[in-house]
Amino acid sequence: MYKALQSCAIMALFLLVAPAFAADKADDAVALITLENGATVRLNADFTWEYVFLTPQANAATIEPQASTESQATTETVQTQTSTEAEQASQAVAQAAKLQPVVIASGPVVGGAMTASAMDHANLLRATAKGGAKVSYLKSQWDNKGRLGLNFELSSNSEENYVIIEMEIGLFADSGELIKTETVNVWQAIFRVPETYLRKGQTRDSETFWIEGIDKAKWSKELMTLKIIDMSSR
Repeated sequence: MYKALQSCAIMALFLLVAPAFAADKADDAVALITLENGATVRLNADFTWEYVFLTPQANAATIEPQASTESQATTETVQTQTSTEAEQASQAVAQAAKLQPVVIASGPVVGGAMTASAMDHANLLRATAKGGAKVSYLKSQWDNKGRLGLNFELSSNSEENYVIIEMEIGLFADSGELIKTETVNVWQAIFRVPETYLRKGQTRDSETFWIEGIDKAKWSKELMTLKIIDMSSR
């Protein structure tokens, strides 16, 4: 029984000390990097990046020794010693929980809803980058048909001349629930008109993208996620 309690204590200590990462981490993730401003970024194998959010979780690990009918023949001295060792193991686990809380790393969206941490740092999610090109949310507007208009700013430090940049926009209600997802060509150059290409060192504004089905009253926080999903260059 002593050995079993000791093993449980060691396993509990290991689980508490080792950081845990959420299961939704993408299979193509290369690394998690902490920036100088304290934000954590997940780098992906397709040269994209996205912010992730670290959430401390409260630990409530305890070990409760259970009585066994087979231990009745054990002397009172051994029983007292085992009980004391179990209590000491529980105290060690509780102390480890205070010193090293488990930390969960998750993307901004879990289970179809934006996490509380992501909502608190919504400005970080209004930009995305891939292949040396960056897209940032610029402004919104509403027309007389109740449609939401979105504008973005594009910049590039790539040697590629981009003619098409396709982006996925996730729009979330003030409660954090996903309203809808839209895919747009945030940059669309004119074929064989080089001056319309997005080139290195340039900053361009997108056209206005009109999106239907968004309730203005539920989108006052302007919660969104952006992700570049395809690019073409010449």
